[in-house]
Amino acid sequence: MKTKSWTPINADLIGLDGGAAKLTTPALLLDLEAMRANMRYLASECTRHGMKLRPHAKTHKCAEIAMEQIDSGAAGVCCATPHEVIALASAGVPAIHLTTPVFQPRHFERLAALHGQGLELMVVVDHPDQIASWENALGDAGRPLPVLVDIDIGMGRTGVVSAEAAIELARRLASHRSLRYAGAQGYSGMVQHINDYAERRAVYGRQLDHLQHVLDALRQAGLPPEIVSGGGTGTFGIDVERKVFTESQAGSYIFMDVEYHEVQLFADRSNPYKTSLFLRTSVVNDKVPGQLTINAGFKSFATDGPLAVVHEQFGGRRYELYGDEFGRIVLDSAQAQAGLVGSCVDLVTPHCDPTINLHDCYHVIEGDRVIDIWPIVARGVL
Repeated sequence: MKTKSWTPINADLIGLDGGAAKLTTPALLLDLEAMRANMRYLASECTRHGMKLRPHAKTHKCAEIAMEQIDSGAAGVCCATPHEVIALASAGVPAIHLTTPVFQPRHFERLAALHGQGLELMVVVDHPDQIASWENALGDAGRPLPVLVDIDIGMGRTGVVSAEAAIELARRLASHRSLRYAGAQGYSGMVQHINDYAERRAVYGRQLDHLQHVLDALRQAGLPPEIVSGGGTGTFGIDVERKVFTESQAGSYIFMDVEYHEVQLFADRSNPYKTSLFLRTSVVNDKVPGQLTINAGFKSFATDGPLAVVHEQFGGRRYELYGDEFGRIVLDSAQAQAGLVGSCVDLVTPHCDPTINLHDCYHVIEGDRVIDIWPIVARGVL
């Protein structure tokens, strides 16, 4: 049986005045100007501090957004999984860095094929066996594949722990025709959401000390890293202060979410980023005093962190999960509010990455118009 091509349910509203108010919900809204303002800000900050920006596409999983980032000056984008790389490359994204070591044979084959077809691919390794697997998959490649040594700076998830192990991998990479030793990567997700700047700087500082030790050892061994990639939205202020990285992998800055709005991103100024991502929902029941039932529950939001926050048009009222398909807006007053069925309620996403992974597309908004609908092509767990 053939599957039909996908047509967004709200496609007929594109370009209509007032179309955003008519959306079938739940619907992810992307405020295009707010997102572009966030992109411009971080791009200019990277330029000011002599860094490249290679933003993480695991945040958005969308080819159109990746191209917006590249068009605004990014060196390319990062991906967390081979599935994301394959999906975004197939949609035309030309430059991708895979931040996680590959271990499945079929992924080596698919990614090597994309490299052979012209994708500007960069990968990481943290074990000698991965080097052998890449060589087998690449064969007699016409151009070497750039590879970073992945360094564990404190998470214990992937990466080599010692300077000796990093040097061994770098030497092996430097001796192969089909691979090119391009530098090192060091990333710590565990510190991104330490809310207090001083506390985050203290914890992260010890991790960066270790990374600096490994980088110094590589240089002393005659293996200076051309690229040092890492960092995130939560650590950017510290990254530019320490000057360890040549490029930033920040991702969530383009959207912002409840978690990141609670983080003191910079020591000397307020959060510079605007919220650009919302979930538009609808009231389905208003009969119970003190609450509204809306059509967005566990299946619409990530539940690994705080709850979603009701946007300003329902300011002072809180959201609660109310089932798989339903949520509840707790009102300021215990009195029932009649006549609200069908009304829209916009919520700020709690944790943007896994929330986005639950949805098919973004409804790109300018004012009261839906100007486009962008598919989330890299969603999924493969």
